[in-house]
Amino acid sequence: VVSTQSTGSSGINAEYGVEFFERFGRDILGGGNRETWREWFCFPYIKNPELNPVFGPYFQRIWCDTVHTSLQNFISTVLDAVPLPALLQWKDNSFDEVEEKQQLQREVTVLKMKLQDTSSVHQTEGDNNNLNKQLVTRSDLDIAEDFYIISASRSPEAARSPLNDKAPIPRYKNGSFTSLNHRDYTEHTAPLIFARFSCEGMFCATSDINGALKVWTFSPDMKTLHSFVFKSGIYSLHWATKIDKLLYVGTGDSKIKIMNISNRKITHELSHPTENLRIISLASNVMCTHLVSSGTDKEQTISEFIVWDCKSRECLQVLEITPLPSPITSTHFNHNGNLLVCGAMDGMIRVYADYQCIMGWQASSTAIHTVKFSVDENTVFAYCKDGALSQWRLYPMSQCLYNVTVSDTPPQNVQHYGRDFALDSEGKYLLVGRGFQAVVYSIENGLIEDSVLPSQGSKVSCVDWHVPYSTRLCLTATTSGIARIIGLL
Repeated sequence: VVSTQSTGSSGINAEYGVEFFERFGRDILGGGNRETWREWFCFPYIKNPELNPVFGPYFQRIWCDTVHTSLQNFISTVLDAVPLPALLQWKDNSFDEVEEKQQLQREVTVLKMKLQDTSSVHQTEGDNNNLNKQLVTRSDLDIAEDFYIISASRSPEAARSPLNDKAPIPRYKNGSFTSLNHRDYTEHTAPLIFARFSCEGMFCATSDINGALKVWTFSPDMKTLHSFVFKSGIYSLHWATKIDKLLYVGTGDSKIKIMNISNRKITHELSHPTENLRIISLASNVMCTHLVSSGTDKEQTISEFIVWDCKSRECLQVLEITPLPSPITSTHFNHNGNLLVCGAMDGMIRVYADYQCIMGWQASSTAIHTVKFSVDENTVFAYCKDGALSQWRLYPMSQCLYNVTVSDTPPQNVQHYGRDFALDSEGKYLLVGRGFQAVVYSIENGLIEDSVLPSQGSKVSCVDWHVPYSTRLCLTATTSGIARIIGLL
């Protein structure tokens, strides 16, 4: 159906889409997928469906590759379950005999080398150890219950990543995930401080310590769409929660830039009352045009916490920080915008309802760097300056469920916040940076380390991820200025 409306399709192809629904429409609506297919009946009549938020993801290369690979994996799994015909079993047995003979020949060769030169015994033992390690590694990979590895071992075409159709998938698996090929964005020349997927996952925004901001896309190819430089520096970065094209940038001169990436312009600008503040936290309300911002000075002695109406560009309310004022470092709205959770320099977590503080508790003796609601919104996750990651129950208030030390040597003199971890949309996993690696924690039954992603060669400064289909897309940024997208299966 999607191919009938793809870019470059002729009118005849478009007619095929209409014919499909005319022939099979009643069968589709009469089955159990009525709700899933109902909106697709307008598909043949939509102009530029690739720009539609409902149909747009199905035009991306990654979706096609994922479906193609999943089909191959399914077929490979089915074939593995079907008994081989007798003739093929004989062929496999003959291969086993050949392999056994070759192994014996290798052993004989090693023994001959030992007899010829006794001085090479230690070297030979080292070679044998290396050989054994290689055989064990290969064996572990062969028995790994991973669909990508199954298909890759049987078909070269299946060993291609949704992120890069030119390179084979590396066989790297630990925990619940297999790391597929990664793609690096290398346009920055300074350490990165923020990296964010847009709400629909179609764009990425990254910024570095020199105030450079770049908006780019990774599918089908990595391409820089816009570049900006802010002389006062960038201290917060936030995509609008409903519209993929709006980006909020908090700078070091008390200003909030509202950018429309579709026309490459800064459409609006909001200013805090106090001059020369760093806007260190931004959060937009999903149900309206409200934006919450937090500002502090370089010495972190001043705290301003404001609610804005982005439509009228007016300050609606200055929020009270109780019991004692402290700069708010991280903010996050719940799904309907009624609750707002905040982390602060004083180590307290505060929860606001209708912009009034209704609860708060001391979560750490150090500053809280990042705080977020869980997907079910019954708990709150917090990452603190001392490298501790904790989960807190809202009801009853201030009950700590879990606390783990992610990093024994967390960075000092941090000036940027709200970037330390990210939750997946299903509420099952949490991604956090730890030194030179990014780590995935399982959060369904506590904070349990699940998978460690391959090292990037420099410290991970921020993380984010997007879950478009069956493949989780992780976005990590490092102090070397490289942003990396990794697919997890």
